[in-house]
Amino acid sequence: MKTNEAFEDARELTYAEFPTKWVWHSNDKQWQRRKSKYCIGRVYYTQPSSGDRFYLRMLLNIVKGPRNFEELRTVNDVTYPTYKEACYALGLLDDDKEWHDSLIEASNWANGQQLC
Repeated sequence: MKTNEAFEDARELTYAEFPTKWVWHSNDKQWQRRKSKYCIGRVYYTQPSSGDRFYLRMLLNIVKGPRNFEELRTVNDVTYPTYKEACYALGLLDDDKEWHDSLIEASNWANGQQLC
């Protein structure tokens, strides 16, 4: 995120894309532009049950160039208090209302065995 603050071109990348253009130099403890063209990067998997960590990972894969965690939670100039709410605002999560409505509708014209 500090690199996103300092360099305009770094803000055009998501967290997953960042290693394709930048490389971490542990001696200097800073990111520098990548000179070679090929790299292998990964974003570690998190389970939905891991809570904020899961929603943070979702946002990092979508939002380009956040300069801080508050900016990561900001959608359409509204800063949400949690990562989960920001994911809802971006449309990454839907509630189960459509499923409940369709099951209720189907139960009006069929029994449980027919629905199975």
